[in-house]
Amino acid sequence: MSFSNLCGSSAVDMDSDEEFTGHITKKIKITANNGWEHVFARGGIKSRFTKNTAVDATEFLKNYRPRAQKQSLEILISLPLDILFEIFGRLLPLDLLHLSRTTKALRSVLMHRSSTTVWMAARSDVKGMPACADDMSEPAHASLAFDMHCHNCLRPNVRNVDWNLRVRYCQKCFKERTEVVDDKFKKTYGLKLHHCLSLSMTQNRNDARCLISDRESLVDELSKLGPEERSVLRGLKRDAVLARKEHAVRCTKWMEGEQQSRWKELDHLRSLRHDAILEKLIELGWEEDVNKLPDRHTARIYKLTHFEDHPLVKQPKPLTDRIWQNIQHKMVEFMGQMREFRILQERKQQIRERQSLLATIYSDWQREKGYHKYLMPTAADLFGMRQVRDIVELPAHLTVTAEDFQPVCEELFKLVDTWKRCNAHDLRSDLLWRLEIHPPYWLDRLSVQCERLAVAVFTCTGWLCDNIPEPNDSPRYMYFPEYLHHRCNRIRRRAWNELDPANTFAMGQGYPGNTVQQEWSTDDLELDKKASQTVRNIIDACDLDWREVTVSELDNLDPRLVCLKCSYGNRCDGERPMMVRSWRESVKHCAKKHWSDSTVKWQKISDEESRSLRQDQEEAAASTTIPPRKIWRCTHCHDKPGEPEKMTVQGMTDHLEDHHSIDLINQVAGKDFAEALDVPPITIPSVKLKPKAVDP
Repeated sequence: MSFSNLCGSSAVDMDSDEEFTGHITKKIKITANNGWEHVFARGGIKSRFTKNTAVDATEFLKNYRPRAQKQSLEILISLPLDILFEIFGRLLPLDLLHLSRTTKALRSVLMHRSSTTVWMAARSDVKGMPACADDMSEPAHASLAFDMHCHNCLRPNVRNVDWNLRVRYCQKCFKERTEVVDDKFKKTYGLKLHHCLSLSMTQNRNDARCLISDRESLVDELSKLGPEERSVLRGLKRDAVLARKEHAVRCTKWMEGEQQSRWKELDHLRSLRHDAILEKLIELGWEEDVNKLPDRHTARIYKLTHFEDHPLVKQPKPLTDRIWQNIQHKMVEFMGQMREFRILQERKQQIRERQSLLATIYSDWQREKGYHKYLMPTAADLFGMRQVRDIVELPAHLTVTAEDFQPVCEELFKLVDTWKRCNAHDLRSDLLWRLEIHPPYWLDRLSVQCERLAVAVFTCTGWLCDNIPEPNDSPRYMYFPEYLHHRCNRIRRRAWNELDPANTFAMGQGYPGNTVQQEWSTDDLELDKKASQTVRNIIDACDLDWREVTVSELDNLDPRLVCLKCSYGNRCDGERPMMVRSWRESVKHCAKKHWSDSTVKWQKISDEESRSLRQDQEEAAASTTIPPRKIWRCTHCHDKPGEPEKMTVQGMTDHLEDHHSIDLINQVAGKDFAEALDVPPITIPSVKLKPKAVDP
């Protein structure tokens, strides 16, 4: 096949003598900058779906602007050196470092010794930056100060600079390329080598480290010298180490100052952004919510995001109109959450104020009637009653006053009586079952006041009583009425995640800070069956029926007893010395010495010796100074928020004067203060006697 056939009819025979008069197309080089011009000059891109016309191409060319050519730094190196040095001297050291890493030509210029003045001029533009050390180049000094990558693995964002070692290593490389200078190091390389090495500036003096490369080079250098030359070299190295240490101190101080100034600058930018966002929110109508934003402590407790810690607020960037348009909807959503939280907290505070008003009315009513001498429901019990809830939970826009609680005040006696009967029913039912008391069938089981029996011995398992040791490590047993009025029945410890406990309030002075009042409950009380059995044995020794003897009857009888197990079964004979104890102390003695053994037997001494012994002990107690006891409660603070713990006489006097403005002359016992009902009687000491024989 001929060339003309391949090219078609438009092909021209170059050997022909016939003159060619046709148009010859000029070859054009198509580049990224002029390609579209030639494409649209010929009608655009041909497509089977669209049909471009010359008019479309003309319109495109009118609005078309050719892309700007990328500028190259190759032209910069062609400038005279004095002009280059004048330009480079006005840059910062970090800019010179970046510029030296762009092209080989610029690097050869900036890294040449003749460019030292350029680096020095750039360093002088940094305020307070120390001069470069004599044994260190200016580029290396700038790299150590301003580069943010590890000098070994090139890991970015490494901010730990050791100016003593003159390295910037990440934590991993620092451990790999340094070694600890310890006793093993000194034993291996000698006791003087580490004085010739620069050590890392660490807070722990026992963890001084040196560069492995420095140690290897120094050891190789010393191995090639004689003894005298080694001594001279060590002296030079020690002087160099001291000079490096002084330079490191100056550089470290400068870097810390730069960090502080940078932090202040960032804090200032955050403060400006914070204020600007608040102004924008106030313009949108969030002024009340802005003024009542939760503080940092409240936000941490309720696991909220504090306004200053919001990701869009704490950024160190100025707030522009464009940025505000982008974050406005998120900030409005955040303020909506803060408004919901504020309304909820205001509602809780309103309910607490109403409950506090009711607690004050209830406390004053008890003091006027003298009911603080009896077992009464706590204020928390009242908060849970339906009649009280209906008033306390009235809508927020209504104002609740003392007059609104007047219907509750009129029914207080009835409400208290109902509460007493319900709790007495539950307590007696439980005690009858635990003490195994079976009254006659014709007698109402719940009419038996078994809570008053002497065999009803309780211990407290509450958290507050665990931290109060008893004298001589003896167990603390509680009898009627002490266990009914025990403080753990009306208080509890607030849980760590319990932020706003409902229907309660915090207790005051003398209680731990996380103590709140609760509804009266005996859940923390536990019937001690071993102690109860010991009391049965004591009552049997007194020839009484344990099913009928109450605590008050046994206290009035006040028997004095002898432990027959301690006397090895020997009974009183008037010749053998024995320890005589009261019935309460006998129970403690059995628990401490005999592990509450139920087989321990007791013998009661004669009534005549008991009366004589009581008289002697009363006379001895009258002549002995008794330390002040915390047995008094303030009737003005009873069942109110911030109710204090029991106090001494002097403490109560000061409390009434400071908190209630009642002088010492006007303070009345039983009206302004009363003896606490959960205080045990004074301990009767044991006495060693030779009790006479008693007829069985």
